[in-house]
Amino acid sequence: MNHIRFIVNTFMRINTTVKIAVIVRALRNAFGMSQDDLATLAKCSRPTINRIESMDKTSPRSNTVDDLYQVFRDKGVEVQISDEEVTIKFTKAALLELTPKEELIQEPHLPNPPN
Repeated sequence: MNHIRFIVNTFMRINTTVKIAVIVRALRNAFGMSQDDLATLAKCSRPTINRIESMDKTSPRSNTVDDLYQVFRDKGVEVQISDEEVTIKFTKAALLELTPKEELIQEPHLPNPPN
């Protein structure tokens, strides 16, 4: 019986609501944003962000999802969703924003040549 359940689960598609929830929470956390911060940038309410991330029974409005994705696009993130996977790409600018300043690689300082 468990073998049959595994086969059925292998062919099931992951719900879009789940994908959106994972993307929003992962990117919000990556950029160190609170739900309030993200809600302000996306011009929606914190409870809306909470419902999306907790996979509330209702699907989020497409314009709300577009506004959320726009916040992350503005930070240099590209999100692609397909039936089987989610791809998140960070531009160099986004990676620099995510990297603590003390961890950025500095160009080596070369001594001045002798006169």
